[in-house]
Amino acid sequence: MKEWYFSNNGELNGPLGLAESIKYVKTNPNTYAWHPSYAYWMPVSDIADFEMTITPPPSPIEIPLDLIESFLVKEKELNTALSRIETTLQVIGVSMSDLDRDTISCKNKTQNLNEQVKATIRAVNEQYEALQKALAGVSSSHT
Repeated sequence: MKEWYFSNNGELNGPLGLAESIKYVKTNPNTYAWHPSYAYWMPVSDIADFEMTITPPPSPIEIPLDLIESFLVKEKELNTALSRIETTLQVIGVSMSDLDRDTISCKNKTQNLNEQVKATIRAVNEQYEALQKALAGVSSSHT
């Protein structure tokens, strides 16, 4: 006759015969068992001698139709809001591209105008220097 030993939260029980062991396992399903043919303690759920038919839990209650409809309405509202947000993001993306294009265009125009202003100032300075030289020559010839 096989004799079993049990360890349940540090408390040892046994040796128990098979019938007593099955009763013990029914009230302590999360315990460990050992007998001399085993090298180590094993969970009773892994030992074929203690396989028990487990009664499944009751099936869930049916979800009320009004609750389902309420969730479907909320889902539709959320999908509509998400669609609006997606459209808005697309419009913002197009606007950002347009803004980037316009910014680059303005930057290029500003750089071109700066170069034209610098060239004009250089030309005015050169004319001013030429006029000063010409005036200096006129002043020195009259004296």
